[in-house]
Amino acid sequence: MRSLSLCPLILSTGCLFADSPALIASIMNPPPAEAPLGATLMGSPSDPDRFSNLPRLLLDDTGHVISAPSRWDRSDWITAGTSAAVVLGAGLLLDHAMDRAVVKHANGSWDRGAKAIQNLGGTPSVLIAGGTYLAGVAFKDPEVRATGIDTMVTMGIAQLLLTLPLKVVAGRSRPDDDKGTHDFHPFHGGQSFPSGHTTQAFALASVISEHADRPWVSALSYGLAGLVGLARVEQRKHFVSDVVAGGLIGTFVGKTVVSHNQSLRTNARSKVSMSFAPMVGPGSYGFSLALKF
Repeated sequence: MRSLSLCPLILSTGCLFADSPALIASIMNPPPAEAPLGATLMGSPSDPDRFSNLPRLLLDDTGHVISAPSRWDRSDWITAGTSAAVVLGAGLLLDHAMDRAVVKHANGSWDRGAKAIQNLGGTPSVLIAGGTYLAGVAFKDPEVRATGIDTMVTMGIAQLLLTLPLKVVAGRSRPDDDKGTHDFHPFHGGQSFPSGHTTQAFALASVISEHADRPWVSALSYGLAGLVGLARVEQRKHFVSDVVAGGLIGTFVGKTVVSHNQSLRTNARSKVSMSFAPMVGPGSYGFSLALKF
């Protein structure tokens, strides 16, 4: 995580018996500050990303995602309404046409490519998240470790809390069942809506994008996630509206989790730390107090 420490504030006090150059020099050049707070925090009991704290972090993130609408302002509700309209519009305008196009223009090379690309929304994305976490631990890099944790948490919440329950509730038949775009049997139907692979891919993309904060990284991450969605359409496992919904779910949960967890990490690192050092010079003495916050 980016360092949020401010420059140390040096307070000097004590009994000064003479204009001592040595004492003045020691005040102007205080003892070296402690190690960066982000580094010393990693692994400490107050570290939100400490392994023993992960269950609590997961529960906290889950509650934060569930309660997110209660904190939305007008613009957030407009965004949510627009997203719902996009999913509905895709269902009405694109689902049938795109599925027919896939059937009409099917070819072996596209099929092989789609099968390879769609895997990014499956087990490999979990391995990427886990590998990122382990790399952060091994190299003692809190930012890399946080990226891995946020990705795993996002995937778990997005899939278990939203995508899988919605699949059961919607009960939509998959395109390759050839039952049409409007075949819904709530609680005892198909598993088409929304797309789990796309949810997973966009969960990974959104977390990487938020942590990297680089336009080219965001473009690459979301571009690959979008290809996963297209691959699922090409494989006739999902309609366009299924992948749009999955992408929106993954992105929403990813952005919410990262924003919340970054605030937890900032609060943990912003606690005031203090160091004390005596300062002694010829004919004078005192001490320095360094505060880092």
